[in-house]
Amino acid sequence: VNGSKMSKSRGTFITAESYLKHLNPEWLRYYYAAKLNGSMEDIDLNLEDFAARVNSDLVGKYVNIASRCAGFISKKFGGKLGACDRAATAEFEAAFQAGEIAESFESRDFGRALREIMRLADAANLYIADRKPWEMAKQEGREAELHQVCSTAMTLFRDLTLYLKPVLPRLAEAVE
Repeated sequence: VNGSKMSKSRGTFITAESYLKHLNPEWLRYYYAAKLNGSMEDIDLNLEDFAARVNSDLVGKYVNIASRCAGFISKKFGGKLGACDRAATAEFEAAFQAGEIAESFESRDFGRALREIMRLADAANLYIADRKPWEMAKQEGREAELHQVCSTAMTLFRDLTLYLKPVLPRLAEAVE
């Protein structure tokens, strides 16, 4: 923990029970998975890195996709998705066809799998940022475009959820 061997006397010993009293277990699953590379070695639980990774990857990248678009789907389109922008989903399709994420999971190189998943999350966020659905929603006559952008974003979010499911099964279940 924080570069020191776990020790009760030094105060660097954390039990699973004490962790569960304060934090979501899926956050720790994600953090450890991001550190695993298929080899046998110790993992340092650096608490600052842990908080930064969870906040950056899970909140800032992954959850951000849904938070920016789900409300529009619900409020303006009765909760129904529309057509997707096939050009925007091409990168996800290529990643699926390449099979790197699946191969990484199978070879227990979870860190590599999560890096690729977060790269795709970055691409989804860039798609949203470039199209600015929050601005489209204020402009008359752009409803169809808004519906497509938000539907595409939610489809990408679904795909990311499927990729994250082996590491974050409870979160994926909640999203489903």
